[in-house]
Amino acid sequence: MSESASTGHGRRGGFRPGILARYALVVVAGLLLPGTIAMAFPDLAARFAKAMIFYPERLSEREADPGLWGLPDAESVFLDTEDGERLHAWWVPAAGMPGHDPDAGSCAAAIFFHGNAGNIASRAPIAASLSELGLGTLLVDYRGYGRSSGVPSEQGLYVDGRTAYRHVVEARRVPAEHVVVIGNSLGAAVAASVASENRIGRLVLTGAFRSVPALGRSIYWWIPNRAFNWSFNHFDAESRVRLVEAPVLVARGDRDRLIPREETRAIYEAAPEPKRWLEVPVADHQNLWFTEALWRELASFVRESPCSPTADEVVSGKGLPEG
Repeated sequence: MSESASTGHGRRGGFRPGILARYALVVVAGLLLPGTIAMAFPDLAARFAKAMIFYPERLSEREADPGLWGLPDAESVFLDTEDGERLHAWWVPAAGMPGHDPDAGSCAAAIFFHGNAGNIASRAPIAASLSELGLGTLLVDYRGYGRSSGVPSEQGLYVDGRTAYRHVVEARRVPAEHVVVIGNSLGAAVAASVASENRIGRLVLTGAFRSVPALGRSIYWWIPNRAFNWSFNHFDAESRVRLVEAPVLVARGDRDRLIPREETRAIYEAAPEPKRWLEVPVADHQNLWFTEALWRELASFVRESPCSPTADEVVSGKGLPEG
């Protein structure tokens, strides 16, 4: 379930997906320990799993400068949530578009919701590539991550998602039908929640799973089902994606060892038409966003945006994240 990430300290441009491998032990612990406890103490499994879901990394004031992460044109902003938290985010204007002028608005935009580990810094190369795709991009840290205040929780992350959407539509003046909502791993549930409640242009879900309890049942098939009957932290992307009224792209790497194929495929099956399925050869949970195949499909998927170049322009230029 964990979409691992690393920030480092002030490193610029040299981010490589291989850095994510250092989180392997964290991922294994997050998956194996709840299963072990569930077998011995089923009633405690849900409470223990709550603590194992979130792996935030904080950012210092200096590290929160997007210029340190290869985004010299990005704007660092704070967003106020409806429940009193302040979220830190980076707004990356679309390449060659009037994103710098707050009065001009932005032609089209993406909101990127990352997974359960790290913070927005390690997603900077993705934001840069989305910018090259013609999309002004909002990278937002959930509560408790990066420079954001608060403590992460399922309902809190849904509030954070709504806050990010409002910022793009209201403050950045992006037409709702030109908003591409993107969620990776745990962030897929947040993205699906936003898309199910609001008018959007496109929804992109990568490395997604049906829900945390469903993922637990899939991985720990030998544990009694009652161990996964949780009353919190469901992150039920499957039920929410059924309510989306926009085109959906669901993608995974065929070597993803964290999220079983049937989990991500179930998200695709639940999504209404029109929808697309992409399984990228040789890609895993960590490097999917650094593959040419995903970016070609993404460029094709958003090609109707008035800001977007063609797929060939993206993958042949500097739009593909460095990896």
